[in-house]
Amino acid sequence: MTQQSLFSYEEVDLILRGEGNNDFVGMSAIDGLIAAVVAGPAFIERDEWLRPIIGDRAIAAAPGSQTHLLAQSIMRRHDEVAETLAHRPEAYLPMFMQDEGTIIAEQWTIGFMLGVGLRAKAWDKIMLSSFRQTLAPILSVHLVGRRMMPDVPEPELDQIAATAPGEIAKVVPALYRHCADRRTSSRRLAKSRSPHRR
Repeated sequence: MTQQSLFSYEEVDLILRGEGNNDFVGMSAIDGLIAAVVAGPAFIERDEWLRPIIGDRAIAAAPGSQTHLLAQSIMRRHDEVAETLAHRPEAYLPMFMQDEGTIIAEQWTIGFMLGVGLRAKAWDKIMLSSFRQTLAPILSVHLVGRRMMPDVPEPELDQIAATAPGEIAKVVPALYRHCADRRTSSRRLAKSRSPHRR
């Protein structure tokens, strides 16, 4: 399968969102989920984080089928984000939705918080540490995220949220660096427990 056979991100969004009735499963939310998976503190196998997006069908999809191509197209973005954060963090840009020139970060943060939920215990240590303040641009946009910052007044959260789209591009690389050691340890542990390990 060649790169040319994969769907564009616009096509992925159209396939998953259709006429826009599904408010979660779009490319912006997927990108937020990928950011949490790649930059967060815990290693998560591909099939586990793909499942909330396209279900169990992705695991058994036949090569060349639409579902298989869809999964591979999403994985392409995962690999892009991983490569960028590892080698060119200053070049990282999240995929936000836009409406008549206005950047909308809400869908991206929905995906990010879903990624947090996949390894909630691993994230607890971050959310209970001083690094939580670094995540404020992400948390301030999402209702659950705002509840994780009970010590910050609502007007201040509103101010942070207003500038969040421009700040999140800096937050994700900072998170990637902060979680590097934990993520490496988590990957080693996951691989050691894998039934496929030789």
